[in-house]
Amino acid sequence: MQVPANGVRDAKHARATIVVALAGFVVNALWATANVIAGDPFVATENAVVSAGFLIAYRLVHHERYRLAPFVTVVVFLLHMAFVALTFGYGSGAHQFFLLGTVIPYLVFSRSFRLAANSFALISGLAYFSCVVFKEQLPGVVVVGDEASMAILNAVFLLAILATTTAFFVSEMRKSDDALEAEYERSEALLYNLLPEKISVRLKHHPKATIADRLPDVAILFADLVGFTEQSSKLSPEEVVKFLNQVFTEFDELAGKHGLEKIKTIGDAYMAAAGVPDPCEDPVHRVADMSLDMLTMTAEMPDGVQLRIGLHTGPVVAGVIGNRKLFYDVWGETVNMASRMESHGDAGRIQVTQSIREALANDYYFEPRGSVNLKGLGSTETWWLTGRAKAA
Repeated sequence: MQVPANGVRDAKHARATIVVALAGFVVNALWATANVIAGDPFVATENAVVSAGFLIAYRLVHHERYRLAPFVTVVVFLLHMAFVALTFGYGSGAHQFFLLGTVIPYLVFSRSFRLAANSFALISGLAYFSCVVFKEQLPGVVVVGDEASMAILNAVFLLAILATTTAFFVSEMRKSDDALEAEYERSEALLYNLLPEKISVRLKHHPKATIADRLPDVAILFADLVGFTEQSSKLSPEEVVKFLNQVFTEFDELAGKHGLEKIKTIGDAYMAAAGVPDPCEDPVHRVADMSLDMLTMTAEMPDGVQLRIGLHTGPVVAGVIGNRKLFYDVWGETVNMASRMESHGDAGRIQVTQSIREALANDYYFEPRGSVNLKGLGSTETWWLTGRAKAA
């Protein structure tokens, strides 16, 4: 049986329908056989018809007719109980099974069919009270053995069914709760992977709030795999994805090591930031250390593929956009400048702005590049970050 389209909650109702229908089929098939042996073809025929009705309900579930199967199950059950109450009379205690009919609808009908469950449960309850009120008019047309013994047997049988039904329901609730808990944990993990933890918590507590922060001191890192576009044309799609996944996974580990927040990947480009979503100490040192480690890590990449990195620091605006595929991003001139540092740089080198050089002057080595004409930003003095002067 496949899980219903509505998921975990409806799956337990489908399983309950299978159990009830299968039990009804087996019990009535056995009673039909017993009544044939006892020479009572009238009751045996009814048992056989009811057994076939439950079998139909059972098959409907396996054919994924989740909406129809509960109706067939409950209607067959109620019609059978009406026949039994009228046939064997009040003294047999058969009418007590209408009490079971107040429970079964809630087992087999999903939440979207709560009205149907309420209606069938009400019908079964009214049928039980009608039998009690009009018990004198229910003498029965078939008497099997001693009525008192039969009443006790039916009461014991009913209690056994109710106990089994309760145990099944509790078991299904536990399975459903476990499945929902696992899905909740998976959703939580996915949310924390997509967004910074602090932002995820804010969204959970205020789901309709606009997440937007102005952060005055952030360092931005842009990196791009130069030559990968040409190299990827020689690879299969699986090899392309495998390679990028391997490289970016290692970048993610470096970001965690140096305290940066990964912002996004765009094709074969990688963006990270230090100082978001919370301010931190030495954000410029963090991006510098990560940049140098990235170059070291990618030194053994395939021929023709090198890493080009750009850095800049300054104020940014950070926030979450979208309401379906949530995305945490940063904006501002600082981001634009860092992007230009990368795109106007050279393969295998780290290009930085004057603000980066000033913040790192005592701890790192630099080479002046001179003035670079940046698209949309004009002529800008830039430097190459070449290494650490001492432990930063």
